Amino acid sequence: MNREDVLKDLITFAARAYKKDASEINENTNLSDLGVQSLQRVAMSASIEEEYDVSIPVARFNQFPTLGALVDYVMAEAE
Repeated sequence: MNREDVLKDLITFAARAYKKDASEINENTNLSDLGVQSLQRVAMSASIEEEYDVSIPVARFNQFPTLGALVDYVMAEAE
């Protein structure tokens, strides 16, 4: 697993969960700019957990300022 692949997957998960175009999302995207609805965070968290076997409590999403920070967390937890 490399960072680029994880980033690509998380962009896909974010686009699906937040109903955004994936081309508008990158590593510097502020997660709070995508949306703050709990259901969206739950959907994204479920996708991450299913793909990487990494649990991210929905309340913890607010601690990640950018998608890149979330990628770093996923990589660290998946090791």
